[in-house]
Amino acid sequence: MNSFHFDNTAERFVPVSRLNQLRRDLAAELELELQEAQESRVSRVRAEICPKPAASARKVPFRWSIKVDRVGFVDAFEAEDWSAVDELVVDIARDHPAVLLEKLNEAARRIDRDRIRLALPALTRQWEDHGLRMKIERLLAQGWTRWEAANLSAWGFLNHDLQGRDGLDLSTDWSVYVLNRAAAQQLLELGVSRFVLSPEDGLENMRTLLAEFGPRAVVVVYQDTPQFIAESCAYANLIGGCPGKANCRFESMEMVSSHGERVVALDYHCRTIVLNTGPFCLSTRLPRLADAGAVSLRTDFIYRDYEPTQVRDLWRTLRAGKAVPGALAANFDRGIL
Repeated sequence: MNSFHFDNTAERFVPVSRLNQLRRDLAAELELELQEAQESRVSRVRAEICPKPAASARKVPFRWSIKVDRVGFVDAFEAEDWSAVDELVVDIARDHPAVLLEKLNEAARRIDRDRIRLALPALTRQWEDHGLRMKIERLLAQGWTRWEAANLSAWGFLNHDLQGRDGLDLSTDWSVYVLNRAAAQQLLELGVSRFVLSPEDGLENMRTLLAEFGPRAVVVVYQDTPQFIAESCAYANLIGGCPGKANCRFESMEMVSSHGERVVALDYHCRTIVLNTGPFCLSTRLPRLADAGAVSLRTDFIYRDYEPTQVRDLWRTLRAGKAVPGALAANFDRGIL
């Protein structure tokens, strides 16, 4: 208020005690109205972000996808192994460009090319940028149109048109976190066809997303989830220096934390990827996923140096709903604490 003028021609008098009570009453009424306005707004937001779960839809057969970071991992697959695979997702970062193109064309002869999706890596450093862009340009030029984003840089790498006018079909990996419907809706507005739910999530929270988004919400059933990824080499730190790429034979080593937790450190181009000794796995919980409305499931064979026959046998075990020794279910049963 810039100014206030009070004309008291009747010369009325109000005791200060009455004014103080009026002030208290006014403040109390303002607080009540503010509280009611806040509760109303929270209710509207909750209704928008967390709607009541829809009734479980009719159960349909699972649609499986398999993700690998070396195309050769699926070399041992037979015709029956491919029959249930809706999509093969290939991380393009690890394989040499010539090997990658050769293996992709070979895979396209075994399954429909439209069932193959190419994935961009979660991390790209400056020294990797040029090589990655060259790969992307080459693959786009050869007509590969189905891609997966591990972070928002994918839109820039692919020059992706949000309206889909570029003909690309873009999905997102779990590292683009979707833990609520607001995140899911944002990705759909960005032109994403489907998204992978976080392996850190629990079933009850997943249930609401599966009920609303159905096949567009993909659940990871098997994965070597990284504990963390470091740019420094664990082996070089251990021996007190880097022997140089030409002399380095480090591939992996087991480590034990101060709390007794056993992990495996893997080398990837002088980057250290730390994994749990056992994989994340929900294969014994497939009936519960079906009851929750899950349709799209995925198994990841990345980071570890799998043998093709090992991948094939694991895929058969997972598809059959059998247990994988040493596997962990993370937060699936208890939810995020």
